[in-house]
Amino acid sequence: MAKKLKKIGKMSVDNLLPGDILVFKGDPHDTISGLIMSLTGSDVSHGAIFVQNEDSVLAEAGLEGIHACRMKDDSTAREVYVMRHNKAGKNGVEPVVPFAKNYVLQDLPYPFSDLILLGLILIFRQKVTSPIISRTVSEFLCLVAAELKKIIEEKNTPGKHTMVCSSFVYQCYLDASKKHPALKLKIENGDVGFKDHPLIGRKSKSKSVTLFDMYANYVESHEDECKKDFKAKKLQPAKKLRSKEEILADLKKLLSKKSLDKIPEITPETFTILLEVINAIKDVIQALATFLKGDRVSFSEMMKVAREQQSMFVTPNDLVKNVTNATNVGMIKVNRYGDYYDANWKE
Repeated sequence: MAKKLKKIGKMSVDNLLPGDILVFKGDPHDTISGLIMSLTGSDVSHGAIFVQNEDSVLAEAGLEGIHACRMKDDSTAREVYVMRHNKAGKNGVEPVVPFAKNYVLQDLPYPFSDLILLGLILIFRQKVTSPIISRTVSEFLCLVAAELKKIIEEKNTPGKHTMVCSSFVYQCYLDASKKHPALKLKIENGDVGFKDHPLIGRKSKSKSVTLFDMYANYVESHEDECKKDFKAKKLQPAKKLRSKEEILADLKKLLSKKSLDKIPEITPETFTILLEVINAIKDVIQALATFLKGDRVSFSEMMKVAREQQSMFVTPNDLVKNVTNATNVGMIKVNRYGDYYDANWKE
């Protein structure tokens, strides 16, 4: 069961230990950040790892890649949760630090943007009681697929591990756990954690269904058709879409009306829209599989990759509320400053 956060006092960067997980409160005025917080029921939208006390350095995944930055206390900045692993010693969690530094130095491809994080949360999130049938959702997922396709075109490096902020944190601990098993971050009831949810149309006590369940159910009923369509259509340029700002504004309105819980009457019109959503989900999953495995991925591999993503994708909220072997030891207010610190680690 996810823990309830206690009232914790303020800290300074001087109190941090290497390996501390820093989870930044989000900006409610930023549309994507606000939607991520809304879908995860949290006040956070970014995660990083504190890596060294000298110069007070953190490592994080951002729009320009995975980098290290200096930081300093700033009373005007937004608050940051400091999560400390239960196995941290007086010098922190030292085995995690080399992995964080190595990712900084690897020159990894362009990381998943917050837009893609938002799309995956929407597709794989757990607490949906009915399928979302909306042109807005379909158009938004087309936007997410287009973002993934752009990354594929710019950095065609399948197999290289690229991450959003929170999965970067998780991955560093996962790498360290290969030699120190107790260091693996244990996440219960994660925001996009994979569970065997019932597919739509099957009798079950559980009413919780995800958009991926909806897509998987459609695939089960139309497997030959889906395989044929998959073979016929490799990644195509995105269709003409409205602006990102317009689509996100409509998505925000849709979610604010709690439309996730409304079950529309299935008419020829709504069924057509449902198919649009299913095709948009397929485009995102196919682009995701192509990015991770290359353009020779098969249909069955695509579905497998999609399911695997659910278990490995970690949200900022997971790092605060759903990790059971790390504790919130305080809050800090910090700002980054200066150039990237990466060069200081190069030989």
